[in-house]
Amino acid sequence: MKFTDKQLKHRILKDRYNSIIFEKGRAMGVYLVGGYIRDALMGCRSSDRDYIVVGDLKTFVNEIRDIFGGTIIEFKREGFIRLGFREGLTFDFSKPQGSLTEDLSKRDFTINAIAWSPQTGIIDTHNGAADITRKIIRCISKDNLIADPLRILRAYRFAAQLNGLIDNLTRNYIKSLQNNIITVSLERITLEIFYLLNSDKAARYLKMALYDGVLPLILSKQFKQLEDNIRGIFKLENRILKVLPSNIKVILNRVFSQNLTYKGLLSLEILLTNDNAHTQDNKIMMSSSIKKRISMTHEGSALLMKQKRLLREAPFNIYMTSQESALDVLITKNRLDLIRDLRRFQEIWKNGILSSEEIIRVSGIEKGPELGEIILETKKAQFEKRVRSKKQAIEFIKDRILQKP
Repeated sequence: MKFTDKQLKHRILKDRYNSIIFEKGRAMGVYLVGGYIRDALMGCRSSDRDYIVVGDLKTFVNEIRDIFGGTIIEFKREGFIRLGFREGLTFDFSKPQGSLTEDLSKRDFTINAIAWSPQTGIIDTHNGAADITRKIIRCISKDNLIADPLRILRAYRFAAQLNGLIDNLTRNYIKSLQNNIITVSLERITLEIFYLLNSDKAARYLKMALYDGVLPLILSKQFKQLEDNIRGIFKLENRILKVLPSNIKVILNRVFSQNLTYKGLLSLEILLTNDNAHTQDNKIMMSSSIKKRISMTHEGSALLMKQKRLLREAPFNIYMTSQESALDVLITKNRLDLIRDLRRFQEIWKNGILSSEEIIRVSGIEKGPELGEIILETKKAQFEKRVRSKKQAIEFIKDRILQKP
């Protein structure tokens, strides 16, 4: 989407925060830079909000804090202050590194080296707006990639965001500098990988990163295994997700953990197939909830794949093994035909024919492993339709107890 200068100005200043910040900074020189302008030119809303302040930075940020509230966060990096709000919104304010033009020349890619103010309009010394239109990721210089090797990985993430291409020269730089990625902290690598996995076309750009030699440095897996797993993500994105029930589609962009969406989680589960997700050689730092979810998905998937045909008891065992990952198993293994079956399992598990209190009264067992086994077996019998009424459930429990030595 292409905006005229007037349309872009309206889009930026209709935001209350921007309007007030530019009004207060009129005399000193304040510019929006980077992601916010990039996303505005793409017609998207941005969570990034970065301002360059030419004048007294601390005084200006204090004035803005007095208006909006929030908490001032100062970093070791001189000339950079963050204003954070309870709802997770953050504003970054920084002094320019040299002149504004010099500052823009030190950024990663042309699409992020654009500035704007109400007085100057767009300042685009590297033709980033044209690259946004053409959907091309182009680094400003090889030295900028060397200065921050995370930019190697960010190239694929931004290409995925644009659904575009990385220009040939930039890609050649990446190939020559690929080993530098291992110097980057695990936290920063993880965030970029997760952003990439969240995108609609992650498989295409994971494949680029694989062939450029970057992905094998991040994941401790063989090239062929990564290639197969990426093929699985391609199938997920281009076939499976397109035919998901609407009530599942609406949760794909919901954040699960560490900014990883449910769609990103499904992609990660496939990407780490046939590997130990907790290996120390992986350059991904995952929360305990993500590790647990991946482990259960892989266990449930292995059980599903062992079944050449689903016997009567097989679905129940698969759902019990994978627990809250059961839906992930069905989606990643393209068994959407079992989703209704899973819903029935979940309803029975939540509200069986007999409540726990009723089972205790019938069995005479109040607690302990044996009671747990009886509850499990009763729910399984109901799921497999061997028990269809309260009377049958009571008889099932009594017979089960009588059969015990």
